[in-house]
Amino acid sequence: MSGEPVFSNEFSGGTAETVLQVGHADLVNVYGANAAAPPRRALAGLPARPGPLVGREAPTRSLLGLLGPDRPDPSSTGPRGVVVTGQGGVGKTSLALDAAHQALERGWFPGGVLYADAGTLPPGRPPGPEELLSAFLRMLGVPGGELPPHRIGLEAMFRSQLKTHGDQYGAVLVLLDNAADETQFTPLLPADPRHRLLVTSRTRPGTRDMAVLPLHVLTARDSRALLSAAHDPGENEELDELAALCGHLPLALGVVRARLDREEHDAAPLLSALRPQRDRLGELGLDATFDLSYRKFDEPTARLLRMLGLHPGPLLDAASASALSGLSPARTRRALDRLRDAHLLLPGDASGQYRFHDLTRLYAQARLADESDGARSEALGRLLDHYADEAGAADPGPWFEHHAAAAAKAVGMAVAADAHERVAAIGDPLLEFLTKRAQLVESLHLLTDLVDSAQRERKFARQIELLGKMASRYGDLSCWEHQMTCFEAANLVNVRHPVRVRDRHDVNADVAAMNGDLTAAIRRRRKAVSHWRWDGDTGREVDSRIALGDHLTEAHDPDRARRAYRDAADLAESATDPVRAARAHRRLAKDAGDRGEWAAARSHGVTAQEFAVRSGDVRATVTAVRARADTELLASAPRAAAPLLGDALELARAHQLRGEETNCQLALVRLHLASGERALASELLDFIRPLIEAREARDAPPGVPPPPPLPSQPLTRRDRARTLAGPAAGVLWATGCLVAGAAVDGSGPAALWGAHLGLTVVGAWAARRYWHHGIAPGKLNSLAVASQLVVPMLAMGVLWAIALATSQPEATAVMTVTAACLLLIQMALIWSGPRPLMKRPYKWVRSRLHTAR
Repeated sequence: MSGEPVFSNEFSGGTAETVLQVGHADLVNVYGANAAAPPRRALAGLPARPGPLVGREAPTRSLLGLLGPDRPDPSSTGPRGVVVTGQGGVGKTSLALDAAHQALERGWFPGGVLYADAGTLPPGRPPGPEELLSAFLRMLGVPGGELPPHRIGLEAMFRSQLKTHGDQYGAVLVLLDNAADETQFTPLLPADPRHRLLVTSRTRPGTRDMAVLPLHVLTARDSRALLSAAHDPGENEELDELAALCGHLPLALGVVRARLDREEHDAAPLLSALRPQRDRLGELGLDATFDLSYRKFDEPTARLLRMLGLHPGPLLDAASASALSGLSPARTRRALDRLRDAHLLLPGDASGQYRFHDLTRLYAQARLADESDGARSEALGRLLDHYADEAGAADPGPWFEHHAAAAAKAVGMAVAADAHERVAAIGDPLLEFLTKRAQLVESLHLLTDLVDSAQRERKFARQIELLGKMASRYGDLSCWEHQMTCFEAANLVNVRHPVRVRDRHDVNADVAAMNGDLTAAIRRRRKAVSHWRWDGDTGREVDSRIALGDHLTEAHDPDRARRAYRDAADLAESATDPVRAARAHRRLAKDAGDRGEWAAARSHGVTAQEFAVRSGDVRATVTAVRARADTELLASAPRAAAPLLGDALELARAHQLRGEETNCQLALVRLHLASGERALASELLDFIRPLIEAREARDAPPGVPPPPPLPSQPLTRRDRARTLAGPAAGVLWATGCLVAGAAVDGSGPAALWGAHLGLTVVGAWAARRYWHHGIAPGKLNSLAVASQLVVPMLAMGVLWAIALATSQPEATAVMTVTAACLLLIQMALIWSGPRPLMKRPYKWVRSRLHTAR
C-alpha cells in the first residue's frame, strides 16, 4: 500500500472480549502493514492569526526577542523555551499566535510549527505529557503503531524525530497553548538548539529551563482604544467606565466590543447590565474562564479563594488571609503562592501584600455562596478581630500606612454585622490616623459609619460627639451647609434622647463668646478647666486653657493670657501631646510677636513646628509653618518668610486643605506687598479671589460624603408620654378651670383661663415639632424652638395672674404649685441639665424599696 492513508474515521464504544475500541478518537490514519511513513514536509498546524492586537507592542517585542535567531545561545544553561503567563482572558493565546506568525514570516522557523491546545485535547481533563508527545509524534509522521508505550521512549523518539525534521526542513517552533502546569510541557523541551518551545499557561513555572513573560491587563488608554472602534471616540467617559467594569481584561473587552456592534454603538444598555456586581461575570462570559482555574486547586487553596471574597480591600497580606481562612500562617502562604502562580492574585507593594484583580474579587464573592452562613460569619469575625488587634497596638501608624483603606471598609462591614465593639476598636484609632494626615474626605466617610454604629447601639452621647467631629471637618473643607446639618442633627439627637454632655462648659463658653459676652465666656471656660482637671482629661484641659487664653487676649488681658498659654504648653509637654503642645507654642509665638519680642516669637515658632512634625499631623504642620512665615512678615523679614510659605502651600495643596491653602495664598499677597511687588500681589489676589468666593459658596469638593441622614423616628408611647404628658395635663386642668371659672367668677378669669389653655396647646404643638425637627431651618421650626422657650413662661405668668386675681387662698396655692410643676416639666423636656437631678430621688426611692423587699 502507498504512504497515503487508506481511510480515516471516528470510533466510539467500549470493549468486547479481546477487541479494544477507544472511547473517542478524533482521527485514525490506517496504513498498510508494510507501508512507509508519509513523506516529511514542513509543518503547517498553526491556527489563523488573530486580529490586530492593541496595547501589546512591548510584550510582542519581548517575546520575539526570546524566539528570534539573535536570542542567547540556547546550547548554554539558559532557558530553552518561553512561557507566557497571565490570568485567564488576558490574551496569552492571541499574543503567542501573533508572535508565532511573525516569526514564520521572518523565516525563523522554516520547519514549521507543532501546535496543540492542551485545554481542549482531550475534553474533560488536562492531557498528560504522554498524550501530548504522542500527538506531536503523529504530526511528525510517526504511525500510531510505532509509538513507544512509555514516557521515556516517547521523549527519546520526540527528540530524535524533531532533530531529523530539523535537518531536513530547518528549525521548528513547538507551541503548546493553555498548559495546566510545567509537568505538561517540560518533556517537550527540545534538545536541539535550533528549535524553540513556546507555552501559554496561567501558572508560573518553577523550572529554569523556560523564560517567563508575564502578561498583564491593558492600560486604561489601550482599553479605550480597543473599544473606540465600536463606539463614538468622543464619549470617553462611557468608554472609560466600560473598560473599568471589564477590569481592562482583553477577553471581556472583546465581548463588550462585539455587543457594542450589536447595540449600534449605544453604551447605555451595556452599562446598565454591567454595573450590578452580581451579574457582571455572567454578562462578560468569564464564569467558565475562572472556573477552569478554580477546579485545579486543592481544597485549602479553593477555600481561601472563596473566603477572600470577604476581604474589604484590593490589597491583602498573609495575616489577613490567615484570619479569613482559619489556616495556619505557613499553609496560608502556600495557598497564596498557588493563587499568585495562577495569576488570580498579583504582587502588591514592597510590604509583601497581594493585589486583587476586580473581576477576581467578583468571582471570589460569587464562590463565597458555597460556604455556609456560619462559616462566613466566623471568617468575618476572625478578620475583624485581626484588624482590631492591629489597630489597638501601641503604634498602629505603620500598619495603617498599608491597610487604612481596608480597615475603613472593615468598619462598614462591622457596622452591617452589628459588631459595634469592633467598630470602635478599629474606627477610633483609624480616625486619629486619618486626622493626623489631614485626610479629611476619608475621615468623613469613616465618621459616617461610626455615627451609624453609635445610633444603632443607642450611645447617644457618642453620636453627638461624632457629629460634632463631622461638623468640624466639614468646616475645614468649607462645606458650611453640611456643617450646619451636622449641628442640627446633634441637637435633634439631644432633643430626642437628652444626655448630659461632658463638654457643656466649653459649649457654653463658645456660645457666650459668639454673643460677645467675654466675661461670661472667661468664667465658663475656667469652669471647663476645673472640670477637665477633676475628670483627669489632660488633653481637654489643654484645649480649654488655650481657649481661655484666647478669650483673655480678646479681653485685652495679655498677662493672664500668656500665663494660660504657658500652662497649656507645659501641661501638653508633660503629657507627651505634641499636637496640643504645638498649638500652645503658636499662641505664645503670636503673643511674643504682639509685644515685639521677635527672638522669643521665632523660638516659640520653631518649637511649635518641631512638635507638629513630631506628631505626624499634617494640618498642625501646615499651620505651624504658616505661623512662622507670618511672624517673619510681621518682623519685616520677607526673605525668610518666602520659603516657609512655599512649603506650607505645597503641603496644603497635597492634602486638599482648602482653608489653609487660601490662608497661605493670602500670606503670599502680604509677602509681595512687603517686598514692594504690588503687581505680583494684585495678580495673585485676582487669582485667589474666585477661590475665596468658591469657598464661601458652600460647594463641597469632589468625593465629600453628605452628612448621615437621621431616620424619621415616630413618637413611641414612651416618647409621647415624655413629650406630651406635661402639656396634655395642663390642657385638661386649664379646660376644667375654664368651665368652672366661667360658671362662677364671670368672664374675666375665664378669659385668662382661655389664654392659658391656648398657650398650653401651642406648647404641646411646639414640643412635638421640636422633637421631630430640632433646630432645622424653616419658619415653623423656628417658631417651635421659640415656643419651647417662651410659651411655658407666658403660660406660667397667666396662671400667676389668675392666682393674684383669685380671692381664695387655697386656689392661689394650688395654681402656684401647678405653675411651678408645669415649669419644671417643661424645663426637663428642653434642657437636659435637670434631668439627671430629677432622676436621682426616683432612683434612691426605688433602691430603698428594692432593699426593703
